[in-house]
Amino acid sequence: MWKYIIIAAVVLFLGACFLFYKNNEALTSPEGEVAAFQSQFDMAKKKAIDIEKDKAVKRYAELRTAYFKQLSDKYNEECSALEAEDAPFEQEIAKANADLEAAKADFKRYQDQFKAFQKDATAAAGVEDADDEEALKLVGQRIAELVESNNALEAQAAAEEKMTQDLGAESERTLAMIEAAKKLAADRMARLSPVELKCSVVSVDPTWDYVILDSGIDKGIVIGSRLAVMRGSQKVCELTVTLVESNKSSCDVVYSTMRPGDQVQPGDTVVSVRNN
Repeated sequence: MWKYIIIAAVVLFLGACFLFYKNNEALTSPEGEVAAFQSQFDMAKKKAIDIEKDKAVKRYAELRTAYFKQLSDKYNEECSALEAEDAPFEQEIAKANADLEAAKADFKRYQDQFKAFQKDATAAAGVEDADDEEALKLVGQRIAELVESNNALEAQAAAEEKMTQDLGAESERTLAMIEAAKKLAADRMARLSPVELKCSVVSVDPTWDYVILDSGIDKGIVIGSRLAVMRGSQKVCELTVTLVESNKSSCDVVYSTMRPGDQVQPGDTVVSVRNN
């Protein structure tokens, strides 16, 4: 009797062990319920991270749009101010040119008078009576006065000509500044960083797919512009600028331009891409 009881107990124990093993295997196997819950948890976690990333990117876009509009308004105001400052210079140049022409006309008139008095003095030089000598003396005095007046007019004409040249040079400098400001504003509107830009990669974050550069507003980097990562003479990939600070910038990696089997590394050179 006890023999059958013991055998039955052993069979029940082995059956229970077998069921426990199968249940545990169903829970812990790659296709089991635990793995399914883990997969759902991972998907939910990734989705939450993607949502936060989308929010961050959207916030970056709003900030860079507002910042870019602020810079654009500022440069438009500077261009208007430069044009307003240039208007008086043009008026002064026109006035100086008019004064110079008037001085040249006076100089020509005095030269003609001087030549006429010289002719009269030469004709009177052969006269010997006292009245003619007195007249010759007066003519000589008048000639001296005309020579002095002529020298003063020459000095005045030279001074006015120099002032005209100075005003012309100042006007050219002002126009050059206006053109440079207009070009910079146009580049910012087109989201183009300066053609002579050259900076370096400071760090790379593979999790969020962005890189940090060692330059920002100080080098004229524009939010939304496209930059190229260079290693030697080879282009590694292109970047899109998402945030610009005074001396630092954040960029997203454009993976469609990434060279196969390569990645951005700290120390890589970054230049501007002008033909987006």
